[in-house]
Amino acid sequence: MTGKIAALLMAGVAAVTLAPSASAAPLPNFRIGIQLNDGGCRTEFGTPQFTKFANFGTSATLFASDLNRFDPDCARIFLDPAFGGGLLNSNVDFRIGGRARENNGSEVGPVVFTDWASAGGGPTDPMISDANRFDPDEYQLFLETRPLPPGAGFSDFRFFIFARDAGEGDGPVQFTPWASQNGGPSGWAPDPNKFDPDGYVLGLEVV
Repeated sequence: MTGKIAALLMAGVAAVTLAPSASAAPLPNFRIGIQLNDGGCRTEFGTPQFTKFANFGTSATLFASDLNRFDPDCARIFLDPAFGGGLLNSNVDFRIGGRARENNGSEVGPVVFTDWASAGGGPTDPMISDANRFDPDEYQLFLETRPLPPGAGFSDFRFFIFARDAGEGDGPVQFTPWASQNGGPSGWAPDPNKFDPDGYVLGLEVV
């Protein structure tokens, strides 16, 4: 576990789940996705949006929202493996990121990335939000790839997400399963009062 993520978890945001200790199997080719909902994680479920798979290079999702495209309360991310068991190319390095906007296309925020997997990943900093950093309606994720630097590598990874609100603070961290466990979605991530967070922090944990 990287120092960036250890510090985050030691701050009391979430508990640690260690990577599988005996997994030396090749990792799956994957894409990332995001889904949002409303009603304190109970209603207005939006359509999940996904990038292309990592072996195809850099890509982005469409903008995702809850069903009425207004002030979602919760989000989750996906580490989605390739159908049919395709494997991640051994020379692929990657990082993930995102941005947010209002549903009329205004207040578009900056694209914010994690560090590269070969550098240990970590959280997006600052949080993903729109330009005024207040209650975005829609979110877009990015999967950026490059060749692995000489001598670099990683044996496993997973993603995490948590909501942040200026008045309420940070919500609980939600993790996807590890890539070696064939990935999957994270739990739903609300802010502490489960209402209109100002943005989300995404993260990449690498071992």
